[in-house]
Amino acid sequence: MMDRHQMNVDALMEYIIPSQSDRLLHQSGFDLVREYFHIAQQIPPAGLPVLELATGTGRMSAVLASLFPSVITGDISLSDLPRTLNRIPSQYSHRVGFLQLDMEQLPFRTGSIQSIFCLNTLHETEHPQHCLQEMIRIAHHNGHLVIGDFNRTGFDAMQKIHQTVYHNDHSEGTITSEAIKEILERSFDSIRTVATPLNITFIATKKHSSP
Repeated sequence: MMDRHQMNVDALMEYIIPSQSDRLLHQSGFDLVREYFHIAQQIPPAGLPVLELATGTGRMSAVLASLFPSVITGDISLSDLPRTLNRIPSQYSHRVGFLQLDMEQLPFRTGSIQSIFCLNTLHETEHPQHCLQEMIRIAHHNGHLVIGDFNRTGFDAMQKIHQTVYHNDHSEGTITSEAIKEILERSFDSIRTVATPLNITFIATKKHSSP
């Protein structure tokens, strides 16, 4: 198996079937799969499974499965599971487990998850601050919490896609990247920012001990 740090992202992308949104973003010169790959590579592999919230169409699931030996991905609904399974490269599909879960009440013990990824999801949640606090709760004190969402360019690109394909508006949610960072800073000693063309992502480490 090819080492994760030597893996060629172009070779990986040949195995991941692009969604309609991916194809439209490509026409504008953007590539979310490549961005996700860049973000995920910032996190070292761990013995415990990494957790992804939320599964969606499987874009991040496919990337994580290629980099980590064990991935748990969860969503409020598993209705997109067939499409998700189709996007995960077959040589990595055995690494992924699926859960139906509510991000406002995550079914994990406090401090039990070594690495958590949540990309382009918080803007879709009804209570993003509560969801974020739940992720902070379950994050291991020596682990990594990776939270990212669209920047201005990303939201504009997704708005264009939604108007073209779905004839409606793309939600920008009720929490800003600045607010996400402020919340993380209350619970972690280290917050690193990763800027990509469509996203701003924060990697939080060194969680404060509980009082």
